[in-house]
Amino acid sequence: MRELLAEAVRLVVGVERKSETLYRRGAMAAEDRHRSFFQRLAEEQSRRIEALLRQLPEAETTAHEPGVSLSCLAAVSDRGTTGNHLHQAMLDKRFSIDLYATFCRCFKEPGLCRLFETALVVARREFRVITAEYLKGGSRSDAAATSRPQRRSHQRGELPNRAPNRHSPLFFAMQDSGRPSRIG
Repeated sequence: MRELLAEAVRLVVGVERKSETLYRRGAMAAEDRHRSFFQRLAEEQSRRIEALLRQLPEAETTAHEPGVSLSCLAAVSDRGTTGNHLHQAMLDKRFSIDLYATFCRCFKEPGLCRLFETALVVARREFRVITAEYLKGGSRSDAAATSRPQRRSHQRGELPNRAPNRHSPLFFAMQDSGRPSRIG
Protein backbone atom coordinates (compact mmCIF):
# COMPACT_ATOMS: atom_id res chain seq x y z
CA MET A 1 0.00 0.00 0.00
CA ARG A 2 2.93 2.34 0.65
CA GLU A 3 4.06 1.93 -2.93
CA LEU A 4 0.63 2.90 -4.21
CA LEU A 5 0.56 5.97 -1.97
CA ALA A 6 4.07 6.93 -3.12
CA GLU A 7 2.95 6.54 -6.74
CA ALA A 8 -0.09 8.75 -6.05
CA VAL A 9 2.14 11.41 -4.51
CA ARG A 10 4.43 11.25 -7.56
CA LEU A 11 1.41 11.67 -9.84
CA VAL A 12 0.13 14.71 -7.91
CA VAL A 13 3.63 16.21 -7.85
CA GLY A 14 3.90 15.74 -11.64
CA VAL A 15 0.57 17.45 -12.28
CA GLU A 16 1.34 20.30 -9.91
CA ARG A 17 4.86 20.70 -11.35
CA LYS A 18 3.31 21.25 -14.80
CA SER A 19 1.04 23.90 -13.29
CA GLU A 20 4.02 25.59 -11.67
CA THR A 21 5.84 25.65 -15.02
CA LEU A 22 2.80 27.21 -16.65
CA TYR A 23 2.61 29.88 -13.93
CA ARG A 24 6.30 30.71 -14.27
CA ARG A 25 5.91 30.99 -18.02
CA GLY A 26 2.95 33.32 -17.49
CA ALA A 27 4.98 35.42 -15.05
CA MET A 28 7.73 35.92 -17.60
CA ALA A 29 5.38 36.89 -20.44
CA ALA A 30 2.66 38.82 -18.62
CA GLU A 31 2.33 42.54 -18.09
CA ASP A 32 3.10 44.00 -14.65
CA ARG A 33 -0.41 43.59 -13.23
CA HIS A 34 -0.52 39.88 -14.04
CA ARG A 35 3.18 39.21 -13.50
CA SER A 36 2.83 39.47 -9.73
CA PHE A 37 -0.30 37.29 -9.88
CA PHE A 38 1.53 34.52 -11.75
CA GLN A 39 4.62 34.83 -9.55
CA ARG A 40 2.48 34.47 -6.42
CA LEU A 41 0.75 31.40 -7.89
CA ALA A 42 4.11 29.85 -8.82
CA GLU A 43 5.52 30.42 -5.33
CA GLU A 44 2.45 28.91 -3.67
CA GLN A 45 2.63 25.97 -6.05
CA SER A 46 6.30 25.48 -5.26
CA ARG A 47 5.57 25.40 -1.51
CA ARG A 48 2.83 22.81 -2.02
CA ILE A 49 5.12 20.65 -4.14
CA GLU A 50 7.78 20.80 -1.43
CA ALA A 51 5.20 19.72 1.14
CA LEU A 52 4.16 16.81 -1.08
CA LEU A 53 7.76 15.75 -1.67
CA ARG A 54 8.36 15.58 2.09
CA GLN A 55 5.94 12.65 2.13
CA LEU A 56 8.20 10.63 -0.18
CA PRO A 57 11.32 8.75 0.95
CA GLU A 58 14.65 10.57 0.40
CA ALA A 59 15.70 8.39 -2.55
CA GLU A 60 12.56 9.23 -4.52
CA THR A 61 12.62 12.94 -3.68
CA THR A 62 15.81 13.57 -5.64
CA ALA A 63 14.16 12.21 -8.80
CA HIS A 64 11.53 14.97 -8.66
CA GLU A 65 13.76 18.04 -8.63
CA PRO A 66 12.65 20.79 -11.04
CA GLY A 67 13.87 20.02 -14.52
CA VAL A 68 12.81 23.17 -16.41
CA SER A 69 15.39 25.90 -16.77
CA LEU A 70 14.46 29.57 -16.74
CA SER A 71 16.11 30.15 -20.14
CA CYS A 72 13.83 27.50 -21.64
CA LEU A 73 10.83 29.21 -20.05
CA ALA A 74 11.90 32.60 -21.39
CA ALA A 75 12.14 31.26 -24.93
CA VAL A 76 8.70 29.70 -24.75
CA SER A 77 7.03 32.57 -22.89
CA ASP A 78 7.54 35.20 -25.60
CA ARG A 79 4.52 33.92 -27.49
CA GLY A 80 0.94 34.64 -26.44
CA THR A 81 -0.89 37.23 -24.40
CA THR A 82 -1.84 37.45 -20.77
CA GLY A 83 -5.36 36.31 -21.58
CA ASN A 84 -3.96 33.18 -23.16
CA HIS A 85 -1.87 32.44 -20.07
CA LEU A 86 -4.85 32.96 -17.78
CA HIS A 87 -6.99 30.82 -20.04
CA GLN A 88 -4.34 28.09 -20.14
CA ALA A 89 -4.03 28.23 -16.35
CA MET A 90 -7.82 27.83 -16.05
CA LEU A 91 -7.82 24.86 -18.42
CA ASP A 92 -4.91 23.30 -16.56
CA LYS A 93 -6.67 23.64 -13.19
CA ARG A 94 -9.92 22.31 -14.69
CA PHE A 95 -8.00 19.24 -15.85
CA SER A 96 -6.48 18.84 -12.38
CA ILE A 97 -9.90 19.11 -10.73
CA ASP A 98 -11.36 16.47 -13.04
CA LEU A 99 -8.40 14.15 -12.52
CA TYR A 100 -8.41 14.44 -8.72
CA ALA A 101 -12.20 14.06 -8.54
CA THR A 102 -11.98 10.91 -10.64
CA PHE A 103 -9.30 9.46 -8.38
CA CYS A 104 -11.34 10.38 -5.28
CA ARG A 105 -14.28 8.41 -6.68
CA CYS A 106 -12.17 5.44 -7.80
CA PHE A 107 -10.04 4.71 -4.76
CA LYS A 108 -11.41 3.56 -1.41
CA GLU A 109 -8.13 3.50 0.51
CA PRO A 110 -8.34 6.27 3.15
CA GLY A 111 -4.76 7.47 2.63
CA LEU A 112 -5.20 7.82 -1.12
CA CYS A 113 -8.59 9.46 -0.72
CA ARG A 114 -7.16 11.97 1.74
CA LEU A 115 -4.30 12.83 -0.62
CA PHE A 116 -6.55 13.29 -3.65
CA GLU A 117 -9.23 15.16 -1.68
CA THR A 118 -6.61 17.59 -0.38
CA ALA A 119 -5.25 18.09 -3.88
CA LEU A 120 -8.83 18.56 -5.14
CA VAL A 121 -9.62 21.24 -2.56
CA VAL A 122 -6.42 23.12 -3.40
CA ALA A 123 -7.06 22.85 -7.16
CA ARG A 124 -10.61 24.17 -6.73
CA ARG A 125 -9.35 27.11 -4.67
CA GLU A 126 -6.73 27.94 -7.30
CA PHE A 127 -9.33 27.61 -10.06
CA ARG A 128 -11.55 30.17 -8.30
CA VAL A 129 -8.62 32.59 -7.95
CA ILE A 130 -7.57 32.22 -11.59
CA THR A 131 -11.16 32.55 -12.80
CA ALA A 132 -11.64 35.73 -10.78
CA GLU A 133 -8.48 37.20 -12.31
CA TYR A 134 -9.60 36.09 -15.78
CA LEU A 135 -12.99 37.75 -15.35
CA LYS A 136 -11.45 40.98 -14.04
CA GLY A 137 -10.32 41.80 -17.53
CA GLY A 138 -7.29 39.73 -18.29
CA SER A 139 -9.26 37.44 -20.54
CA ARG A 140 -8.86 39.20 -23.89
CA SER A 141 -8.07 42.49 -25.48
CA ASP A 142 -10.68 44.79 -27.03
CA ALA A 143 -9.19 44.35 -30.49
CA ALA A 144 -9.77 40.59 -30.35
CA ALA A 145 -13.34 41.11 -29.20
CA THR A 146 -14.23 43.45 -32.09
CA SER A 147 -12.64 41.32 -34.81
CA ARG A 148 -15.13 38.50 -34.36
CA PRO A 149 -18.18 38.26 -36.59
CA GLN A 150 -21.55 38.86 -34.99
CA ARG A 151 -23.29 35.78 -33.59
CA ARG A 152 -26.27 34.37 -35.39
CA SER A 153 -29.56 34.32 -33.58
CA HIS A 154 -30.69 31.02 -35.11
CA GLN A 155 -34.26 32.22 -35.62
CA ARG A 156 -35.45 31.35 -39.07
CA GLY A 157 -38.93 32.80 -39.13
CA GLU A 158 -42.05 30.78 -39.92
CA LEU A 159 -41.91 27.08 -40.61
CA PRO A 160 -42.79 26.04 -44.15
CA ASN A 161 -46.42 25.18 -44.63
CA ARG A 162 -45.79 21.64 -45.88
CA ALA A 163 -47.52 18.56 -44.63
CA PRO A 164 -45.24 15.63 -43.84
CA ASN A 165 -45.27 12.56 -46.02
CA ARG A 166 -48.52 10.70 -45.30
CA HIS A 167 -46.62 7.40 -45.13
CA SER A 168 -44.00 8.53 -42.61
CA PRO A 169 -43.89 7.70 -38.89
CA LEU A 170 -44.10 11.44 -38.16
CA PHE A 171 -47.48 11.71 -39.91
CA PHE A 172 -48.87 8.72 -37.99
CA ALA A 173 -47.53 10.11 -34.70
CA MET A 174 -49.25 13.44 -35.36
CA GLN A 175 -52.50 11.67 -36.14
CA ASP A 176 -52.23 9.54 -32.99
CA SER A 177 -51.51 12.47 -30.71
CA GLY A 178 -54.89 14.06 -31.39
CA ARG A 179 -53.63 17.63 -31.56
CA PRO A 180 -53.05 19.70 -34.65
CA SER A 181 -49.48 20.17 -35.69
CA ARG A 182 -47.78 23.40 -36.73
CA ILE A 183 -46.35 21.56 -39.71
CA GLY A 184 -49.47 20.27 -41.34
